[in-house]
Amino acid sequence: MKFRILLTAGLFVVLAVTAAFGQQPAVKAQISFPFTVGGKLLPAGTYDFVKDEVAGVFKVSDEKKNEAAAPIHTRLAASAHAVPSNTLVVFDKLGETYVLAEIWIPGEDGYVLALTKAKHEHMVVKGKL
Repeated sequence: MKFRILLTAGLFVVLAVTAAFGQQPAVKAQISFPFTVGGKLLPAGTYDFVKDEVAGVFKVSDEKKNEAAAPIHTRLAASAHAVPSNTLVVFDKLGETYVLAEIWIPGEDGYVLALTKAKHEHMVVKGKL
């Protein structure tokens, strides 16, 4: 009986520690224009961008329950154009359409979320952790 209690308590400790360390920090950014994430149009607002390593996506949501998921296509090495100390959310701008394209988190390489082949501009929004 004591063994069962110890085993159960140990399992709860392992699960609690795994959950605490497994959570990814959310990037928060004020987006002043409507934008598309994974084919879904989201309105302007303040959004959280949370990396889900298991699903291979960034979950994008706001307080008004607008949400979408952006698949992580690949990673980009940090370089001179992306200062590792800045949190950046990058959109591909095609005319008046904005598509969530990249997320840069301090201390990590960048995440590519959309691949736009057509000629486009970048709109960079500073975020925070």
